[in-house]
Amino acid sequence: MKRSLFYFTWKEVSRSSHLGKSISTKIILGFIALYFAANFLVMGMFIPQILANKFPNENPVSKFNSFLLIYFGFDLLIREMLQNLPTISFKPLIILNVKRERIARYLLLRSVFHFFNFLPYFLLIPVCFSLTFVHYPGLPGIAWLLSLILLIFTNHFLSIYLKWWINSNSFGFYVFIGLFATIYAIDYFNIVDIAGAFGSFLDTLLLHPTWILAILVLPVSLYVLNYNYLRSKLYLNLIEKQHKNAKIRDYGWLSRFGEYGKFISLEMRLIWRNKRPRSQFLMTIAFLLYGLLIYKDTGSGIPDFILIIGGLMMVSIFSISYGQFFPAWHSNYFSMLMVQNFRMKQFLQSFYFLNLAVCLIYYLLTLPYVLLDDRVIYYHTTMLIYHIGINMNLIFLFGRGSSRALDLGGSSMFNYQGMGATQWLIALPMMLVPVLLYILFKLILNPMGALLVLAGLGLTGILAQPYLFQYFTKEYLKRKHQLIKNYKNS
Repeated sequence: MKRSLFYFTWKEVSRSSHLGKSISTKIILGFIALYFAANFLVMGMFIPQILANKFPNENPVSKFNSFLLIYFGFDLLIREMLQNLPTISFKPLIILNVKRERIARYLLLRSVFHFFNFLPYFLLIPVCFSLTFVHYPGLPGIAWLLSLILLIFTNHFLSIYLKWWINSNSFGFYVFIGLFATIYAIDYFNIVDIAGAFGSFLDTLLLHPTWILAILVLPVSLYVLNYNYLRSKLYLNLIEKQHKNAKIRDYGWLSRFGEYGKFISLEMRLIWRNKRPRSQFLMTIAFLLYGLLIYKDTGSGIPDFILIIGGLMMVSIFSISYGQFFPAWHSNYFSMLMVQNFRMKQFLQSFYFLNLAVCLIYYLLTLPYVLLDDRVIYYHTTMLIYHIGINMNLIFLFGRGSSRALDLGGSSMFNYQGMGATQWLIALPMMLVPVLLYILFKLILNPMGALLVLAGLGLTGILAQPYLFQYFTKEYLKRKHQLIKNYKNS
């Protein structure tokens, strides 16, 4: 096996039947990457000026260092949600003369070429030349830049190992979120100045560049940890064992709700037993912490515009994220489902009730934000009512045009398989329309009047729900053969 594994990976991609499909998706992702790169570049160019204006009596490099831990912390969180694990179809390689060590090294090396590992340079390099090298020229400045590069790779390998650990433990995700929230709260409420201590360490490194050796230990140790983990898992019998030991969760208690309970239990099994819907669901739980980022007092209180966005995002994030693919989640067995003895109306209403229950739970979990601003309860309640009455009906309306089957075993992170025009468009009315309506009626009336209008629209939709379900039932029955054809041909 003399040819590089990179060569075979390229052949696998270039010969794939999916190459050339979803060109518009690739173009959109390219523009998104360029957008974030441009934003980071502009931020890097203006950071020295911002620090000089905000903290005129402090060392700007030292102040910048004190913010870096916050950046790396949220970088790790974003990586956990969006960065894919390094994977390969290794079964064909196991029976060939390819050592497991080589496969493990290849996977880790290939994982380094990721957008998240290149994006920080657009921020750090301008800061380095316009700020750090000005105050610490020569070896100290170079050591500082190299230390940040090492920390980028530390985050990279740490996120990979954490993701493997989270995937192998059903409680791992909750432990990670709990630890992250605890550390953030300790620093945010000044119980312990963790960010300041990290900044002080980087300040020391500028005075004693040899301290970079202490940072070098981190990525090297994490690389070895990932390498040993991969090497220990590249056995066919372990893969088979994982499938045999998969937990079967029982939702029999839902049978007390009759046919609705059966469909809800089907949906819950689909979510928990398949990687893509499960990871998408877990991402929505992490989004409940969004309020810690945006609900900040600007001196005159939290802007009402932020409250309307926060309420909309946190309360309805599950329906927006999961509902945009309805009914494609059932695409693998949709034709079988359509020949069963059930009522289409029950199928639609069960999905509605599941989303309703999750939204109510998320609403209750976000109510503690009222401690930051007592207006939270008004805005979150309004967005809950609006979402149930209006947005949930939009999900069924757009779902009629579903045309692409979903691979339930794939990851939800940067996975655009099954994405079509419907999925891209559905988020626009669900997210933008309530915000625009709030702005419009706020100008005409006042903030409370705008909330009453949105709540009134939601209540109207809730009251009209029986008639809307009759309409959607007829539409889905009329289009079920077209949906089956779409899923089989996609």
